[in-house]
Amino acid sequence: MDKVSQDYVDVLAALRQRWLAYVVFCIAFLIGGFMLLLAEWEQSYALRWLAVSTAAMGYPILILWREIKHNHRPGDSTLLSSLGLGNLLSLLRGALVAGLAGFLFSPWPAGWLAWLPGGMYVISDATDFLDGYLARKSGHTTRLGEILEMSFDGLGVLVASLLIVQYGQVPIWYLGVAFARYLFLGGIWIRQRLGMPVYELPPSVMRRAFAGLQMGFVAAVLLPVFSPPGTTIAAALFALPFLAGFLRDWFFVSGVGWRIRELPGRTKAVLEGWLPVALRVALLLGALPSIVRQFLALESQTPFMVLITVLEAIALLAVAAGFAGRVAAVIGLVILGIFQNIEALTIIQYLMAATYTAILFLGTGPYSLWKPEEYLIHHHIGERQVVQKQVGFLDEASG
Repeated sequence: MDKVSQDYVDVLAALRQRWLAYVVFCIAFLIGGFMLLLAEWEQSYALRWLAVSTAAMGYPILILWREIKHNHRPGDSTLLSSLGLGNLLSLLRGALVAGLAGFLFSPWPAGWLAWLPGGMYVISDATDFLDGYLARKSGHTTRLGEILEMSFDGLGVLVASLLIVQYGQVPIWYLGVAFARYLFLGGIWIRQRLGMPVYELPPSVMRRAFAGLQMGFVAAVLLPVFSPPGTTIAAALFALPFLAGFLRDWFFVSGVGWRIRELPGRTKAVLEGWLPVALRVALLLGALPSIVRQFLALESQTPFMVLITVLEAIALLAVAAGFAGRVAAVIGLVILGIFQNIEALTIIQYLMAATYTAILFLGTGPYSLWKPEEYLIHHHIGERQVVQKQVGFLDEASG
């Protein structure tokens, strides 16, 4: 055996030890979670959580065992002996998703435990945001990381979507969102089995943005803050663009989209151009009188309602001005969600919710004061640091 082969075997053996450490971590996670639930929940539900979570935990463990041989940089077959912080965060997400699956088939816990499923998914979303950043910043981007991210992102959306349907937060038709990715991949597999061509998808920055918005929506609905009918309406507003994106991608992989690719050019200009501006103007003209009436009645309102009214006005004006419009739209949706728990929303407020959701997906368009969130949509955080490190490495090598 030559030295290169021996090095590969040695590094792979070291990585298998790290896989074993992950198994130990997963076991500790399951035991700790079970003990916590046993102390605060009914015994039968705690045991059910342990059984389902243990079964689900086999997925990240198996994925890591099978794919750990891909712990190398893209385009380079040299194995890295360290998993890196990015991959470790991804593996944490895998364990959190398995723990989240444990709440399936049981009622929503009461008391502070009601925050646990949503809290776990919020942390899972946070690791999804940070793992790629840490990998790029440390120069430890690997094919393994890509596989872990794709595997756990899809599973997380599936499990969380099943839970919000189970908890009655959204209608059962929302399962279409939960299974969209798997139906898409299944359709590709069927085409391949039938010998039909499967075409490559054109690049699109909006796929990642749409997926991120969907994950954020599911995380919010899993928290015991919002409830129907607001969550039902929000589910429709978020699901339609998401499913439309999958349908568009299916047209491309089946070849239909490539034949009509030039047709949507004018439509795209409309969607990204004057439509967001028109929505912002309509939002301001339609909702401002209602906000003004609320301000005129502030003297008779509680301090909490005063705060809600002020935040609602700030969100409205920020969206209308295109000042961090997508962020302001999120704030506006949260305020409306809280408000509908106090009293029924008006028609104007429902239209505001629809407009905020449209701005989330489309952006604020031209004539916007400040759009910092657009950078995150079109770039991966940490790219600049990676480029700087690569340039520095090349300078040292040339020196």
